[in-house]
Amino acid sequence: MKVHNMARISQCMIVKDEEKNIEKALSWGKGIVSEQIVVDTGSTDRTVEIAERMGAKVYHFEWIDDFAAAKNFAISKAKYEWIALLDADEYFSEEDARKLLYYVRKLQNRPYDVILTSWVHLDSQGNAKAVGTQDRVFRNIPGLGYKRRIHEFLTSLNGGHYRYVNAVDELAIFHTGYTDEALERKSASARNMKLIEAELADNPDDWEMLGFLGDEYYGKGDNEKAEEIYRKSISLLPPKEEVGDPMRCTWNFVYLLNVLYCNPKTDEQTFMEVYNQAVDFLPMEADFDYYAGEYFVFHRNYPAAEKHLKRAIQLLEENGNQSKSMFLSGRIKMAYEMLAACCFNNKNLSDCVNYAVALLKTDKYLMSTLVVLLSAFRADEAANGEKAADAPTVAAFLGQNLYDLGSLKDRIFLLKAAAQAGYGSMTQVLRGLFAPEELLYVDQALEKEEDGSKLES
Repeated sequence: MKVHNMARISQCMIVKDEEKNIEKALSWGKGIVSEQIVVDTGSTDRTVEIAERMGAKVYHFEWIDDFAAAKNFAISKAKYEWIALLDADEYFSEEDARKLLYYVRKLQNRPYDVILTSWVHLDSQGNAKAVGTQDRVFRNIPGLGYKRRIHEFLTSLNGGHYRYVNAVDELAIFHTGYTDEALERKSASARNMKLIEAELADNPDDWEMLGFLGDEYYGKGDNEKAEEIYRKSISLLPPKEEVGDPMRCTWNFVYLLNVLYCNPKTDEQTFMEVYNQAVDFLPMEADFDYYAGEYFVFHRNYPAAEKHLKRAIQLLEENGNQSKSMFLSGRIKMAYEMLAACCFNNKNLSDCVNYAVALLKTDKYLMSTLVVLLSAFRADEAANGEKAADAPTVAAFLGQNLYDLGSLKDRIFLLKAAAQAGYGSMTQVLRGLFAPEELLYVDQALEKEEDGSKLES
């Protein structure tokens, strides 16, 4: 495909009191975008000073309780062919920023207006907690802009239609706004509630805004009120083929399932009624089965949990995560870990091994998963005797597929896991891999760890 070398990007954002984020928010675009536009809506900190120092064009917009209006003002200041409109707590990686420029140039003469990207929500430790889809990169053309005071969305403002290209597997926006600190700051503000209620005053039966109102109560811990609002929102859903935002619909069901999960008075029938309604409405969505799996793990119904977790992973593999399966995508490791544990409890040792090995191939130092894996081999040895793989064979398998048995770190890690799994024959095999002086050191270190654990308990 021919690359149009002249296509350029205007990076835009609206901000208020973002001095902690603004430098990083502008840094990703340096050398990639052709201009950086910052629209300030009333900062009282050093946001404007930092943005100007970094070379951004800073404009001031009087806040009128309308996010769409502020974003559309930012768009009006952009002069290049494409716009990347990210928030101050969002960024592209250095690699994806370079790919983005190539991408828009490749698409410049193609019939696409919007690029869909992944949207990766990071926790306080920088780990992905959810993965969604966003339309933050779009062509700078008349009529393409934002609607709604809050939880605004990109749309054709003149009644036309725009065309999007799916790049969720190639480009990702990282979002730090859901860290614990950021959530605490946001929950202290009454701004969101005020704007949502203003939207609902105009349209009391707006199922999407009711869903966002439910989120506010859910975030404050008022689960009783959140349940009431989510149920009302779901009761107002249009026919599934008319739902414009499947993610908002998914969140309604997912958060309602979470509210029910957190209520000790919720019986299985009530929980499954909502689950069945959700699956009927969005049959390709994997998050419902993921949360059903969590529900049944909590209630120690491991056969049901195994069934739902397997179905969740299958749905994700078959249908992908474009505008769906946001939570499972961010917690896939947790899903595999729960599934391996469920299979072990269900004496489905073959599947337990398969899921545990798959997870350990992504991170071999997951102690809890390795303990489950070794427990499965121990259980197989106890049940099947000579027909089971013996400890030397298992050790060789681990050495060939997961661990470096020549590494002291890996051998110590395996030895700790074998001890926790009560896998005596494996412990003996592993101890035989250490030199005598190494064993002396290892035993002393493990003894100190054990003494420390006793003191802590």
